[in-house]
Amino acid sequence: MSSVITIRRSGGTRIVSLPMAVLKTLDLHTGSLLNLSLKNNSIVLTPAEKDLTLNDLLDGSPKQKLKLTEDDKAWLNTKAVGKEF
Repeated sequence: MSSVITIRRSGGTRIVSLPMAVLKTLDLHTGSLLNLSLKNNSIVLTPAEKDLTLNDLLDGSPKQKLKLTEDDKAWLNTKAVGKEF
């Protein structure tokens, strides 16, 4: 995908608008964070990775994988041998 876009003035800054097709393809929206870098005299924008919470990580996990196994239960019932929490 290739587009020609214009640098515009908005107050004391300069802005560019991203085509809707790009936003949809990358699942971006107003407020999305982007990393800006310069490579070989080109401007490169990449979606910034957000800080994932434990809930974010678990939301993508199959629920059956989150059940305690017999090994998990045995480990939970084991007495501490040092300064474990």
